[in-house]
Amino acid sequence: MTKPMNRRQLLTRLSLLGLSPSLALQGCMKNQKIDLRGATGTSLGLGAGAAGQKPRFLFVFGAMGGASINDSFLAVRQSESDFANELNTFPDQWVKSIEGTHLRAVDLSMNDIGPLPFPVRSNQSLFVQKHFRDIMVSTMEHSTVSHPLGQKRILTGNDAWNGRTLQEIVALQYGQGMALPNVNMSSLGFAEPGSDRSLPKDAVAELVSNPNFFTLGLHGHKGVPGVPEGKLVDIARRFRRDLDQQSDFYKTFKGSDKIQEWLRLRQDKQKKIEALNLIDQLNLFEETSDLPFSDFGLNPNVNGDAIRELFPDLGADPLQTQAALAYMLVSQGISSAVTMGLGMNVTINGNDLDNPLLTNTPTGFDYSHNAHRGTQALLWNRSLDIIDRLITLLKRTEFGNEGESLWDRSLILIATEFGRDKSRPKDAEEFSSGHHQNNGITVISPMVNGGQVLGGVDPNTLLTYGFDPATGKANPNRQMTEKEIFAGILQALGVDTSEANLPDMKAMRKGLV
Repeated sequence: MTKPMNRRQLLTRLSLLGLSPSLALQGCMKNQKIDLRGATGTSLGLGAGAAGQKPRFLFVFGAMGGASINDSFLAVRQSESDFANELNTFPDQWVKSIEGTHLRAVDLSMNDIGPLPFPVRSNQSLFVQKHFRDIMVSTMEHSTVSHPLGQKRILTGNDAWNGRTLQEIVALQYGQGMALPNVNMSSLGFAEPGSDRSLPKDAVAELVSNPNFFTLGLHGHKGVPGVPEGKLVDIARRFRRDLDQQSDFYKTFKGSDKIQEWLRLRQDKQKKIEALNLIDQLNLFEETSDLPFSDFGLNPNVNGDAIRELFPDLGADPLQTQAALAYMLVSQGISSAVTMGLGMNVTINGNDLDNPLLTNTPTGFDYSHNAHRGTQALLWNRSLDIIDRLITLLKRTEFGNEGESLWDRSLILIATEFGRDKSRPKDAEEFSSGHHQNNGITVISPMVNGGQVLGGVDPNTLLTYGFDPATGKANPNRQMTEKEIFAGILQALGVDTSEANLPDMKAMRKGLV
């Protein structure tokens, strides 16, 4: 480099990091504790939510496009079904059982994903063996096969609590006082807010379209070369406020809720975020000649090395970047609910340009319309890989000074909008599938009834069936609704749902309490 880089060039460098996501389940990083401090300098977990409660944390992973529970935790072997050659059953050796649990995993290898010439290597059993004590699978019947509608309904329980989303409720319960209680990096229905207009504004999600750039937008002037010192900027801001109040526009519309909210965000929230120095605290990129942050007065987070070791394709891989940012938002005491997940765009592993690997198909899981088995195998493996990395970091981060890890207070929901068709052409190894309302939901947390399958699956139809909400006993004559699953997740997180008159889903909570 022969001359200093300007701010636009820095942003350009960040946008050209390439695509190089990894597929292999990791968890092999040194078993070290990460001693992170919140942006305010206090130990993690010392903030209080509603009524002084210590926070709990919700991570929503959007399995975009219809992730089939029959292709993962509730897979059926061919030897178990009377109609194996006509249903989406698997060769017996592909389906792994996990000792001590009814959970299953699909391990398979394929050379192509339908017409796409990319290999698939799925090893779900690695994840299940590692985390089965915290995995709870509940069967469920979705109420729609529409993508955006199904995505929103899984998060609102089909409008079970005045249209509020899970994330909004958790942000309201545990995120009071946090700078950004609810952050959403997903899209379509997974990114839609709830419909309760009475909800406090801070509980509504802050949308993040590109996690690479997000941190650089968390300060009004830091990182801009040649900017006046902060005191002068504050004087200019006060002068701007005085001018605003004298304008005809302000005098006419000052009673507008939108104008008042804009002023609150510009004057109060902006000041709070800048004081926390989030532009540095949440920046995980390494200082290099291509990214000379110090030239702009920026100092990336000091724990970046430990996080990049587990997310080696940070910046290049959008899903790894989302997960790393999700971890930082929670571990720094910034957020109580974070949403991430697969998008609709194709992503390619570019580590070996001679043999690139596909890491996200067109339209995510919905590419099952073209190649069901390969798509489901690839994207379940991809999703579990990212979640494994996130859990590993959460387990290694101490929560306060009380002998807990951040994982002990976290819950991950793998959310999808519907299931897939159960049938296939006779003996077809690859086939297409449509949308199907019947499916299941996966929750991973020390706070849920882990190592369990709540409900079951009929091996002769592949249709899942429900369970007793109190005891968890399987009931072939019952289906679970979005409202019930919604209630069970909130109750596992310690949220009092009596205000919304939601059903008691005791079977979904740790220890059936």
